[in-house]
Amino acid sequence: MLARPASALGKLLSVQQRPVENFTLANGLQVVVLPSRRAPIVNQVLVYKAGSADEVAGQTGLAHFLEHMMFKGTTTVGPGEFSRLISRNGGRDNALTDFDVTVYHQTIAADRLELIMRLEADRMVNLRIAEHELIPEKQVVLEERRMRLENSPAALLDQAAREQLFGYHRPYGMPTIGYLPDIKRLGAAELAGFYRKHYAPNNAVLIVAGDTTGDQVRRLADKYYGPIGRRPIEPRRRPSEGGQGLPQRVQRADARVVEPSWSREYLAPSYRMGETKYACALTVLAYLVGGAETSRLWQALVDQSKLALSASADYHPASLGLTTFDLSVHPAPGKAMADIEQAVADQMKKLVDDGVTAEELEQAQNQLLAAAIFSQDSLASGPRFYGAMLGVGGTVDDVNAWPQRIAAVTRDDIVAAARHVWRDDGQVTSLLTPAEGAR
Repeated sequence: MLARPASALGKLLSVQQRPVENFTLANGLQVVVLPSRRAPIVNQVLVYKAGSADEVAGQTGLAHFLEHMMFKGTTTVGPGEFSRLISRNGGRDNALTDFDVTVYHQTIAADRLELIMRLEADRMVNLRIAEHELIPEKQVVLEERRMRLENSPAALLDQAAREQLFGYHRPYGMPTIGYLPDIKRLGAAELAGFYRKHYAPNNAVLIVAGDTTGDQVRRLADKYYGPIGRRPIEPRRRPSEGGQGLPQRVQRADARVVEPSWSREYLAPSYRMGETKYACALTVLAYLVGGAETSRLWQALVDQSKLALSASADYHPASLGLTTFDLSVHPAPGKAMADIEQAVADQMKKLVDDGVTAEELEQAQNQLLAAAIFSQDSLASGPRFYGAMLGVGGTVDDVNAWPQRIAAVTRDDIVAAARHVWRDDGQVTSLLTPAEGAR
């Protein structure tokens, strides 16, 4: 239960710690078990501590391309057979690549847990990267890039903003899916090198949630993952500062844009880098400022002034390096971008100058704590939270202590965090407009 002085507890929700077991195999594989008897299914998540921010200039897109190739067969499982086996047994599987991690996950009936553990362990060590599989899959990756990036004006603008905020060809400034010329150049040697460098048990976290026990998972993990040898892993490094010449403004005028948007990204500390003491306060600040229709930006710009159709704020603390605090507004028809920007600036200044009320702080905290409570009913959210934290060097204790840390945030903490992050020398403003340009 949350431990706070009676006078400070007020109406804050209490979050019971969910059942969790964790251990580490002799080869260094971290294992987390989240038992739940709600349904006879299990979810296996394998998080590799390697993502697109671990690439170098000229080889962008490597982590994501390798994610695709992980489904193309091993020395014991044929191309595409991984997913077909899971599907034939009533399960589903997928994967994702982010800046700091690559994640593979499967959901299946509880009595098929051994099958998915055997398959996932096999491709940790026995991946086969064949040229005849690589060539067509490269076309799939290129098409995915066209769909997700080149055909999306908002995604193109976001990429331009990240290049300014973090620096061109620097971690977090390069697109996860990679630059087009780099993807075209990537070959089997580069993919195999990245695989050997990062895909090892001592560079991974295995999370199993659902209708199972710690003893069962330990037995199967020892059987299938345990024999895989550990390998030397180089320390991961991230820059401790953003791009040069901030602040910056980027704009994209595109005929495909129907609704214009205004956004601003600030460099911010994460759980792992910078002034980490502000991370929980920034989490509460983001919800208070733009996390719901009761937030300050929504009330001021949407409900009261009618300047906007929507307004939001977001913060991403689970990062190995610096991260971002984001503000975003969709203007109402006919409203000028300059008016939007001024209205946002007014709300930010008001918060920094006047602080926040006890009631709105408590409301934001309760919403975040309620989300933590509801997440315990989800087979996916638990592994996602633990994977995000452990994938960047955090611990199970960090995840378990999160509700207490959110509940401990004070009004002064909120203002201090806002002052630390909302600085001109750490921000990029983005304008997305129709082809005729901003009004």
